[in-house]
Amino acid sequence: MTSPTVAGAAATNNNGGHLSEPTDGYGQAPAVGSNDTPRHPPYMPRPDVAGPGVAGLGWVQDVHVHSGPIYLRIVNTLERTINRGGLAPGQRLPSQRALAQQLGVDLTTVTRAFDEARKRGLIEARGPQGSFIAPPKAGFDQAVDLSMNVPPVPDADALAEMLRRGAAAVLARSNAPNLMTYHLGGGNPTDRHAAARWLQPMLGTVDDARLLLTEGAQVALAAILLSQGREGDAILCDRLVYPGLLQAAAALGRRLVAVEGDEHGMCPEALARRARECGARLVYLNPTCQNPTALTVPTTRREALARVLEREDLLAIEDDPYWHLAVTAPIPLATLAPRHVFHVATLSKVISPGLRTAFVQCPGAAHAEAMATALRATRLMGHPLVSALASQLLLDGSAQALLAQVREEARERTRMARYLLAPSLLERADGLHAWCRVPAPWTDATLVRTAQLQGLAIAPSSAFCPPGTPFASGVRLSLGLAADRRQLENALRRIDRLLLSDALPAIDR
Repeated sequence: MTSPTVAGAAATNNNGGHLSEPTDGYGQAPAVGSNDTPRHPPYMPRPDVAGPGVAGLGWVQDVHVHSGPIYLRIVNTLERTINRGGLAPGQRLPSQRALAQQLGVDLTTVTRAFDEARKRGLIEARGPQGSFIAPPKAGFDQAVDLSMNVPPVPDADALAEMLRRGAAAVLARSNAPNLMTYHLGGGNPTDRHAAARWLQPMLGTVDDARLLLTEGAQVALAAILLSQGREGDAILCDRLVYPGLLQAAAALGRRLVAVEGDEHGMCPEALARRARECGARLVYLNPTCQNPTALTVPTTRREALARVLEREDLLAIEDDPYWHLAVTAPIPLATLAPRHVFHVATLSKVISPGLRTAFVQCPGAAHAEAMATALRATRLMGHPLVSALASQLLLDGSAQALLAQVREEARERTRMARYLLAPSLLERADGLHAWCRVPAPWTDATLVRTAQLQGLAIAPSSAFCPPGTPFASGVRLSLGLAADRRQLENALRRIDRLLLSDALPAIDR
């Protein structure tokens, strides 16, 4: 077993800002050797383990061996004991109260630990019968999609109930035939009021005359490009960008020009220089939990970029889908240079893609009218029933409750990534994704193909690169689509082992 001293040193070197003791995270501490490959023992019950019955409290003593939050120590000790075969599927655990008394902790701490263990798939609750060791899930190495940024699904029962209540409220206060007819694009006054309430924590007071609703952020992005330029125009952007921008620019005949950046994001001086060189008027920025690198641009750099926008008379598209999920979310650019920024927010990344609703605060009323014209030319309108449902959930507080669930789960999953991925690999994890370096002799292409053979879908750096722009090999690991934390944990361990392996598969040496 790795000593606490070695484990603590390994944690210190990790750049994720997580707890100081890896053994209190997700699995055992990294092995000591030529690389950072963690020891990940498979589930392998010992033949001498007793069958179903009440589990003893012997395993509890190991909780005191480690440091860190007590609820995580309980969960991780339980997991290690199960993996060693010390607890068998079907065994009933002692009551939460008995465990709390044994450990000398508050009952709520044990309740939190049991809830986390259930989410990891370690135990299952059977009502008044108590909690039992869960059977190992079939297909533990099943295919896992880590290639698409989707928020983790909120509690299914709570989500279903909120949707039922929301739909009932919409139908009760609306004229049903009116929901099935044509509506002007951009949102009605009720929709805009609801959107303004949602945006208030980010932007403060929002002027309805500058606010539009669209069917998702991709529609908003295309409409902005159409309304603010013409074919052949240059659009300034980072060296790695959201793939939707690549697709929209290609379809609309716009040129993407990459601007140099550093560890704090796009460099203001480089932005001004590039704008003068190519005559660009429009710049695309994704400054919070940037897709794909997970970088959040600090406030001082945002202020410097805002000054460049004003001095050079540039317009920026601030694509801001992850603001509500960021561990630290600085003030948006739109509040620093409001007359120069289209601020785009969406429900798709923080609640559900199914709501297909995005909000755009435009630099001015004229920009909003031009964008609305572009929307009518391409989409005419969003579906009134979906828009009404989204507005209802925003106004009655349901959306905020769902957001709290999604945010808690998303932050726990990024925390998992910081624990499970070796410090030499992980660059950042925030929002809904992690960004990892790809060490030689791997390339992002060989890694993607090898991961596919193991049932893992990941997104390589080449998928985010504007045409003609050089890039360093890396991969984005999306954390939200895995069915549960247990499945995500297994997938991250497999990626970690692949990247740290010395033997590159022969598929493309």
